Amino acid sequence: MFLIDSLLLAPISGLKFILNQVQKVADQELNDESLIKHQLLELQMRLELDEVSDEDFREQEAELFARLRVIKARQLDLLAEVHTAESSSIVIESGGDEEGGVWSRSRDNE
Repeated sequence: MFLIDSLLLAPISGLKFILNQVQKVADQELNDESLIKHQLLELQMRLELDEVSDEDFREQEAELFARLRVIKARQLDLLAEVHTAESSSIVIESGGDEEGGVWSRSRDNE
């Protein structure tokens, strides 16, 4: 029975795997700031070679910087989710404040 179920569900499992891979690649491209930096460099070179006008350069540059700001904001949001007050707090405990604590023991050993 399980073999038949596996055979019947194989196309669905395969499609799910493919869609997960597509989503993974899309997320990487969406969040990859190096791609946008590369596009900015390419745009700068096109301006220097007079392949694009100053006005077009400013428009495309503004769009690329806007995309870069969105990526940075998304990264900061993800970082804020990971580092909450509870997960990034430090607890320091000290001993020896009571009578006969650490300091008195070290003096006793001398």
